[in-house]
Amino acid sequence: MLGTMKTTCAALVLSTLASLAAAQPLALRVTGPDQNVMVFDLDALDALPQTEFVTGTIWTDGRTRFSGVPLAVLLERAGLDKGAAEQVELVALNDYRVEIPIDEIEPTSPIIATRVDGEPMPVREKGPFWVVYPYDAGAQYRTEDIFTRSIWQLAQVRAAR
Repeated sequence: MLGTMKTTCAALVLSTLASLAAAQPLALRVTGPDQNVMVFDLDALDALPQTEFVTGTIWTDGRTRFSGVPLAVLLERAGLDKGAAEQVELVALNDYRVEIPIDEIEPTSPIIATRVDGEPMPVREKGPFWVVYPYDAGAQYRTEDIFTRSIWQLAQVRAAR
């Protein structure tokens, strides 16, 4: 009987902890060249200047409206603008990693998309943060390099040399 109670209590505690973890909003960690870490949740990202565009992707059906903060704006806020680092490393929740040369980041592209068609993105739908380019705006946005850099479930951005 005591063993059953312990098992039941342990299951209840684990279930509660899992629910609390799932309820915690995810945040984006940005590490600058000085190793200083800034954390941006959805509200903090929403407080930064936003960009919105409609584009097709190789991962979605039809054209989709993406909105979020330009990566250049986020990097500037974290002290990662041109001259501070040569590249940025982007890391997903599953530890997938890509690097983007700083000099290839444009003022409004790519964006850290926080919304698709006006709605926040759950983790199951490539969220909460997805690096998106305006793929329909030109052939330069439809290359293997650009598709590789379009990392979803983004969790970290770091200075890289």
